[in-house]
Amino acid sequence: MYRSTHRISRPRRSCLPLALALVGLALTACTGDDMPGETTQDTPADSDSLVTLDTIGGSSTGDTATTAGSSDGTETTGPIDPSVGDECESKQDCEWNEKCESGYCEIDPLVCDTAEIEEEVYIPPNVVLVLDKSGSMVNPDNNWDDDADDADDDGIKDDEPGVEATPKVTRWRSLHEVVQVIGESFDSQINLGAQLFPAVDAQAVLGPQACVVMDTPEVSVAFENAEAVLSGIPLAGATDLAGGTPAEKGMSSAIAHLQSLPEQEMQDSYIILITDGAANCSTSAADDAELLNYDANLVPTISAALELGITTFVVGVDISNEVDAQGINAFEVLNDAAVAGGSPKDDPGEKFFNAVNKIELQEALDQIFQDEVLSCNILLSIPEGKLFEKIVIDGEEYPEPLPDGADCMTEDGWRYTDESETEIELCGAVCAGYQSSGDLELYYSCPPAG
Repeated sequence: MYRSTHRISRPRRSCLPLALALVGLALTACTGDDMPGETTQDTPADSDSLVTLDTIGGSSTGDTATTAGSSDGTETTGPIDPSVGDECESKQDCEWNEKCESGYCEIDPLVCDTAEIEEEVYIPPNVVLVLDKSGSMVNPDNNWDDDADDADDDGIKDDEPGVEATPKVTRWRSLHEVVQVIGESFDSQINLGAQLFPAVDAQAVLGPQACVVMDTPEVSVAFENAEAVLSGIPLAGATDLAGGTPAEKGMSSAIAHLQSLPEQEMQDSYIILITDGAANCSTSAADDAELLNYDANLVPTISAALELGITTFVVGVDISNEVDAQGINAFEVLNDAAVAGGSPKDDPGEKFFNAVNKIELQEALDQIFQDEVLSCNILLSIPEGKLFEKIVIDGEEYPEPLPDGADCMTEDGWRYTDESETEIELCGAVCAGYQSSGDLELYYSCPPAG
């Protein structure tokens, strides 16, 4: 949404509000000395600007008038009708943005001012991390080379012959550490929450106890909530995690939570699903044995969330592109889930983010937050007859777009997102400043004459 006022470059005589329904803009047309929001005070009775009018009539000069007419002979004062401007014989007698009409100066609607549009305060998006807490996340057989220093898996650092590689760690430890970094990096820009699947009291059994999921997230979304998220999930060094992979149940709980928020808090909402395998624990399972089967309900649930306005990103933890004993390829089904979520990777072979170590897991989360969740794209609601001129952030002007080929992650400024020039992307410190303060101004000017 936008608030818009005509930018004044010289004093006027009065300011008349004009409400216009134009793409959410509230325009103010000004016609006098007082700037928008100022109040004109009556001039004291002894002011030189007052003139005395007789009971028959007369003319006034100045901003207020004194009139006679009370029974006791005293004079009363009051402002002149603000809709009447100065007397004039020609346009030269009026202000630059006025015309001489019927002997009085009036605002000329054909004169093109510069329009200033100020963005409302940046609204943090809602993000729920739906985290795989199944037993496989701490199974020693699945421990991985989280810092990627031993690609050939010989126990020796690849770039330091004779030096032992750092020990492998559990997938859960890496995930916990990445969640901590993400929280520290983006805590002041998002409303964050966390949903575990299965819940902490799930058991390593063949039965419903392996598929327990909380009806509401372990940590509800809230602003600057990273500390609460870390407190609400198992510790990084936990080795007693147990249970299946009820990803669909976790998604359903997270979706219901986002939908339960008050309407004024239903801003942009996202779910980041992080898992190390295909979903199981289907609510459609006929018996305990079928709980081990792939849960085909996951993709439709993610699709339904997108229809509600909730985008889902899918992150895989060391997913193999091969068929398992049940004939399910976890890589393919997570590709399907990513497409259903509405924002898959632009990669013909890998639509979800598949990380094979903690470094790639961190990079995947950084990319999701920086490029998608915290996107600084601004749609230009250009007033009719205007041209986009510049942006101002924290008092600094950026009149020109960044040159072609500029790196938006590291360079400060803005650029058009496509040739239509109807949307801009804020880059570098400009984007960060907007997200942290919401203090962004967009200016529009008149097209060149002729």
